[in-house]
Amino acid sequence: MLSGIPKVFRMFGWNGTNWRSVTIDKTTRSLSAISYEHHEVHGGSHFYIEGYATLGVAGTLFVKMVTPNIGTWSHFLWDIGSNGILTTTLDEDATGGMAGGAVVTTHANNRNVSCWTGRHTGGDGEATVLTDSTKTWTTNALAGLQVFNTLDGSSGVILSNTANTVTVASLAGGTDNDWDTNDEYEINKSRMVITSGVTVCTDYNQRISNVSFGSKASGGTHVRGDEIILKQNTVYCRSFTSAVATNLVNFKASWYEHTDRSA
Repeated sequence: MLSGIPKVFRMFGWNGTNWRSVTIDKTTRSLSAISYEHHEVHGGSHFYIEGYATLGVAGTLFVKMVTPNIGTWSHFLWDIGSNGILTTTLDEDATGGMAGGAVVTTHANNRNVSCWTGRHTGGDGEATVLTDSTKTWTTNALAGLQVFNTLDGSSGVILSNTANTVTVASLAGGTDNDWDTNDEYEINKSRMVITSGVTVCTDYNQRISNVSFGSKASGGTHVRGDEIILKQNTVYCRSFTSAVATNLVNFKASWYEHTDRSA
């Protein structure tokens, strides 16, 4: 079937209308036959958070999520478990309240690509400059990425960097919003900001998930198998409400941030 096609075109695929190039996965140098989500893991654009909380009867944990405003869409999945009855909601275009809490460090699934970790080797109370004397970064190669202070619970977008420092306009969402000696950090490509433990949101435009599961005896799980592509530049509020005492709730969310190419 390929005999009439010149060799130069045999790395292209025919979709019935046009020839389309076959892509090569950068990590393995193999034809990109893996799922797109898996490809995003290899490319350093796939992220996750994990956490847990113990809730009492009628106790509620609120989590604020703000999607990026840089032209990327967040393709979002989650996995929730509890050892008792739990109700969880996800509200879109949430407003009001949502103060306090701490930024949850977003982790890159690929720890080798566009992901850096370490400790602040500078002094205490550094508001805008992280120093890591062990690094040899390329100047300004990290601009536009997000840096998370794992211990402080804050984050900021990097404006510039030298071989061993990164500078942000400010850190936000943490207890101190600065760098102290030995504070741990992660830098990656995610621009989603997730804050756990905020006060209740007072209003929203659309409730896009509302699920109750589990029992007093054994609890249960709720897994979102179909990704939700969240609206860009939008505030979401996730709630977890327990109907039993001493309810251990585990939560994992995973997503990739992708520039839409449908236009």
